[in-house]
Amino acid sequence: MLPTLRIAVLAAAVSTLLAACSGDAGTAPAASTADVAAPQADADQALTAKLNAYIACFNQVDARVHTGAGHYTGWMDDPTKGPSGKEATVYAPYDISDHDMKLCDAPLSGAIAATPALPALDAAAGRYRDALMTLQPLSHQVHDYYERQDHEDDQFAKGKQLHDPLMRALSSFVEASEAFSAELDAQNDAAQRAQLKVLEQAEGRTREYYRLAMMLDAKVIVGLLQEDAFDVARATALLEGFNQLSDEAHAKVADAEPGKLDWNSFETAAEKFRREGKARVKRVSEKTAYTQMEKGWLDSPTLAPEGSPGRLLRTYNDLVFQSNRQ
Repeated sequence: MLPTLRIAVLAAAVSTLLAACSGDAGTAPAASTADVAAPQADADQALTAKLNAYIACFNQVDARVHTGAGHYTGWMDDPTKGPSGKEATVYAPYDISDHDMKLCDAPLSGAIAATPALPALDAAAGRYRDALMTLQPLSHQVHDYYERQDHEDDQFAKGKQLHDPLMRALSSFVEASEAFSAELDAQNDAAQRAQLKVLEQAEGRTREYYRLAMMLDAKVIVGLLQEDAFDVARATALLEGFNQLSDEAHAKVADAEPGKLDWNSFETAAEKFRREGKARVKRVSEKTAYTQMEKGWLDSPTLAPEGSPGRLLRTYNDLVFQSNRQ
């Protein structure tokens, strides 16, 4: 049976990690500090390159494959049995493109082999790559079959034949995706928290510091508020902290050039995320039930109602997109 499909939380790409150096560049102690810092900077750069290769692939394909699989299974009475041949409306799965594979084949293989070795993440990345490569030709076949309306010519014969192999490949992909996402989130989170300390020590609270700090806080918030029940007091405090950090960032860096317009777009996405977080807390704290119509929209990435986990996740993903543009 296909595991529950989800819209993946996108991982925010780490920026180049900075090596903190102190002292006057013209003195002997400063040169010594730089000599010590240089190997660490190289190691940080290597880690950044490795994680960003993984993240580029994940962000490119994961949510699309999950969403496409949901569309494909959504029109069947019983996805475990496949199409009956009597369906009037059909939707194809996501067609994994050549561009997708260019980001997810050789780059993943290169990142797996690259230093530093991260055994758990590297193994999860290998399984993810293999599952994606198995899924790609099947997904492409089924996508073309329904998009070209060939099911009308053969009364779903080929669709029924391809359904079981596709579902097995999707199941393997979903399992690999869950493992890869968990490992990638953990490693990226650790790298970002280390980077945040280095940024503040080296440069103070710059625009990059605020962006990274806000994204780390947003990740904690969206993780907590995805649950059906959560600690409302803690959620409220986290949102208030996010709001204070956002206000501080606006006061200090919003008008700086270059990049003012991009930062304004990031701030707009952050405000939408904050508002949706508040709506989520309000719905849970006031025990506001979903209407019958809203229940049918809960799993929709575009129609999810206000105060729902799906709606909050969409605004978080929008925030990640704006963050990755900075």
